[in-house]
Amino acid sequence: MTSRTDKNAMALYVKVVEAGSFSKAAAREGLPVSSVSRKIAELEKALGVRLLERSTRQLRMTDIGQDYFELCRRGLTEFEAADALMTDRRTEISGRLRISIPPSMSDLIMVPLFAAFQKAYPNVVVHCLVTERYIDHIADGVDLSLRVGHRNDSSLVAPAVATPRPKLVASPGYLAGIEALTHPHQVVPHVNLAFSRWEHPLQWTLSRGDDTVQIKPEPRLVLNDYAGVQQGVVSGMGISEVPSFICEAALNDGRLIEVLPEWRFATITMAATYPSNKYLSPLVRAFKDFCAEYFEHRPLA
Repeated sequence: MTSRTDKNAMALYVKVVEAGSFSKAAAREGLPVSSVSRKIAELEKALGVRLLERSTRQLRMTDIGQDYFELCRRGLTEFEAADALMTDRRTEISGRLRISIPPSMSDLIMVPLFAAFQKAYPNVVVHCLVTERYIDHIADGVDLSLRVGHRNDSSLVAPAVATPRPKLVASPGYLAGIEALTHPHQVVPHVNLAFSRWEHPLQWTLSRGDDTVQIKPEPRLVLNDYAGVQQGVVSGMGISEVPSFICEAALNDGRLIEVLPEWRFATITMAATYPSNKYLSPLVRAFKDFCAEYFEHRPLA
């Protein structure tokens, strides 16, 4: 009996019979004639039967060789159909995509992104978990998480899909009630609320050309939700830092004003995080690539 590794020899036997000679089959396959002859001989030895009667002018199948040929041809057709089915399944983007995102991003960024992705891939269903915590992709059943900022975890793959830039912002009413600001150090007393994970002290770094300044505000209200921070700033609670993709609409309609626009925060990284590139599903790969292209044409800075 042949082993499963003899599929190539079976296929070669079919090609030899269909070509009518070793030389023609070798030419079609780009192999030396001696290699083709040796492979068929090894197949016959493994089977313990004579498949072909050879002469200088022609090949003739034995009776068992004829039966074997029919079975091999039928089996190879089934193999090819199975391979085609798997290829189609891999290339057809469909199914359920489980994504985790942090708060503040769902309405302003992710819902339009999901809508655009599902327009391109109408057979995809998206389930989105909104949470600030770092999820366990396996335990939480999440295919991919979008996270802002860096996390040191060598077990995860985290390619950047966007690089937004935070901005210092305040309401027009609040700025009208204080003295004009000319330097980041003057901002510190006005930072009454800010985004932070409260286990870490707050520290902001701003640059203007070659000048870099670090300030350490001590806000009385700390939230881990930028939507809440922006709402507080819009209502006149003070000055704070808000990523550009969150405050863009409020800046455009005049609810917020950028403070010290010549002083800039560094960009931050929005990454698509998942456990491994190995056997990455076509759906997850399609979404990751779609994100990068989507944000490339809609910069968040």
